[in-house]
Amino acid sequence: MSEEQGFITRSIHAGEAENTSATPIYQAATVDGAYLRGSNPTFTAFEEKMCTLEGGGRSIATACGMASVTQAVMTLISAGSRIVCHQTTYSWTRRFMAEELPRLGFDVKIIDMRVPSQLDAALEKPADVVYFEPLANPTLDIIDTPTVIRKAHAAGAKVVIDNTFLSPHLFRPMDHGADVVLHSATKYLCGHGDALAGIITTRDPDLGEEIVRTRNTYGGILSPLNAFLLLRGIKTLSIRMDRHVENAGAVADFLESHPRIRRTYYPGLPSTPGHEIARSQWTGYGGMVSFEIAEGTIDRFLDRVRLCRPWVSLGDVGSLVTGDREGQRVRMSVGLEDTDDIIRDLEQALES
Repeated sequence: MSEEQGFITRSIHAGEAENTSATPIYQAATVDGAYLRGSNPTFTAFEEKMCTLEGGGRSIATACGMASVTQAVMTLISAGSRIVCHQTTYSWTRRFMAEELPRLGFDVKIIDMRVPSQLDAALEKPADVVYFEPLANPTLDIIDTPTVIRKAHAAGAKVVIDNTFLSPHLFRPMDHGADVVLHSATKYLCGHGDALAGIITTRDPDLGEEIVRTRNTYGGILSPLNAFLLLRGIKTLSIRMDRHVENAGAVADFLESHPRIRRTYYPGLPSTPGHEIARSQWTGYGGMVSFEIAEGTIDRFLDRVRLCRPWVSLGDVGSLVTGDREGQRVRMSVGLEDTDDIIRDLEQALES
């Protein structure tokens, strides 16, 4: 489909089969004489849809978000490579960067990319990959993406961005020059908590084909059923994300004024560091809110919430909360419920 068509139109129609009302599930080990890990019409449709939504040259579907992280990075590095990574990423990405890659002999420099001097110093030595999340999991660090991309490219590095928290509806890193954009598609792209998946999109189609070879080598392929669920979920991505943003903004306003909350972090709040970056670069602030509860109350809060489910993951239609008991901080994935019901549940859980 053409980039001239709107994002919502493309999210509904791009990649879909033309002769059926929904792209079928091709449940087979081999298709056209090749193993499923190479290609399958169902996950190829998902790849085509994501490629046009990201504005990229090639998309590659994977079994989960971490398969996307590892396959993308391992394709870009070789013996002696150096990687620069933001200090806050998804926990298993952090382990991959801080433990697994060094174990294999790679040099990984972990810095705070919000501090220009740290990025400049890290790029004084040659680097092959610069990796970060524009809205970092779980702390909601906000990264000045165009600036990091410009500096990384000037130093000769490829830029890999995990855009899970924002989705291409709210932010398209490739519009700013990113080389690789990936998602845990399990989250907002799926939107319903029923499919584990990942997706990688490359600016350069040739790099995309290299990652396809990496997928064939390492495995970690997407199942046809999960691809089908992703195709269905993305059709409502824009509508869902707009509602997530609306609800999250209301929740953040409520929490910021609550006497039992020490600090609220949300990109839409002027009090949140990086707010001006988010306001100028994104089309919405996302559905994630983080907040610090007064000491001694976090266990009670997690025990008392009823509508907002204490649970792993994020991006579902329902509100989910997870707590860092040591840091007295809660990460909340604000769902699509009636706004007043979400706030009412938080309010009763925070009562003294």
